[in-house]
Amino acid sequence: MGASGGPSDDSAETIWPYIGVGCLTAIVGFFGGGMIAALVARVVGAMQDCKPPEGFPACNTWSFVLPGALIGALGLPTVAVRRLRKGRMRNGNETR
Repeated sequence: MGASGGPSDDSAETIWPYIGVGCLTAIVGFFGGGMIAALVARVVGAMQDCKPPEGFPACNTWSFVLPGALIGALGLPTVAVRRLRKGRMRNGNETR
């Protein structure tokens, strides 16, 4: 038991930075991945010489945007949290 009556390890205090970084980067990754996928859809549509529907940037927009947004929403937080953890372990602030 610690001095405050709680557990003596710092596991409850070290989880919050990971949650904060993960949540923020998931939102950024979702929209960033979707925008990059929309660009890819536009390039693919130009190569296929198709005319996009009114109000859409490219043909088959959603078949590119949804997977791209999901990849971004999962990929960016994974990379960010892994780098955060690696930096903390290098500085000796966290044990495995």
